[in-house]
Amino acid sequence: MRIFIFPLIVLSILLTACQNEPDPTGIGLIPEGDLVDARRFDSVRDSGTVRSSTAFVEVTGETSPALSVGEAEGYRARSLIRWFTIADTIGQGGRIVSATMRLHTAPYHIGDASTPLTIEVREVKSFWSSFTLTSDSLDALDIATEPSGSVTAALGDDDSIDIAIDTALVRSWLVKLDSGLFYENYGVLIEAPGGGGIRAFQSAEGSQPPELTIVIETASGLDTIRGGTIEDTYVATGPDVTGESGITVHGALATRGKLFFDISGIPPASIINHVSLSVTIDRSRTTDHYSGRDSVLVYQNFDSTTAETLGTAVLTRVDGDNPDRLLAEGTMLLRAVQTWVNGKGNHGLVLSHVGEASDIDRMTFFGAEADSTRRPRLVVTYTSKP
Repeated sequence: MRIFIFPLIVLSILLTACQNEPDPTGIGLIPEGDLVDARRFDSVRDSGTVRSSTAFVEVTGETSPALSVGEAEGYRARSLIRWFTIADTIGQGGRIVSATMRLHTAPYHIGDASTPLTIEVREVKSFWSSFTLTSDSLDALDIATEPSGSVTAALGDDDSIDIAIDTALVRSWLVKLDSGLFYENYGVLIEAPGGGGIRAFQSAEGSQPPELTIVIETASGLDTIRGGTIEDTYVATGPDVTGESGITVHGALATRGKLFFDISGIPPASIINHVSLSVTIDRSRTTDHYSGRDSVLVYQNFDSTTAETLGTAVLTRVDGDNPDRLLAEGTMLLRAVQTWVNGKGNHGLVLSHVGEASDIDRMTFFGAEADSTRRPRLVVTYTSKP
């Protein structure tokens, strides 16, 4: 486990019925079956602007169950690992016979998985934190130019790889730990340059986290000590899709979609009773190298600068006639539209990939420019008077 366990900030909620419990906003005061003068707003049929776009928002991978490494198809992934504790730290004493880092594969890859991958390990010489590390901050780190270890191997989905690490580097870790300077152990960068593919390995969040094994010789003979508490993360970069048509959500990079619906056709005094949002996947521009999950998180944009609420709705497949159509219903969407109708500012919605922190997968949806059967659709049931 890591020294810090930071849960996902998002609690995903999928509600398929309207809320009938009253609250201070007026939401759900009238049971759906008792609506008087109920009306429907449909963004496809009613007049009103619909806007869609793609925006780049950097995220960190501190909670990712996988550490991606390599280069392929315009993507580059690098990982960092450090050990805060090493069992039975000996410090200056003894001679280190060997030091080995073992990584266990995860069943995800980009490129030809059968191609041997050359993995290099380089010493990191400056501070980093998995909670703040992005591609920009990774490039700013002080990292050794010469590898402290490397290995070339073809990896299966249920494999492991051992990388011998320079014993002088490992001794420096032991000395710092023995002196109580664990925070100065910056660990190593793991990369696989050359375009041979991207492979994923299990992180400290996985069932088989990275392992560090050190064999040391003392006056008493050979002894084996192992790494303990780990901090790890990864960073991925890839193509810029923000200028493309449609709406793209991308794990790891991360790219989020933005949606705006003009709902001025709904009278200001209305009570919102039910809301549904649907979008259609553009399969020709969607990839599923990792989990390939057809679901997206939906957030409410509070204003032009604030990112989003913690409440989410989940877009997921529910339309048997059109498996590429995703639908979201529930409390968060209902509250968002009620906020807009109450005149407190309509700054739209944000869509993000469910595996944003871990999966280098891309989901692209048809945008506002598409035909009426594929463009994003917002349907609102409301009543002005009971």
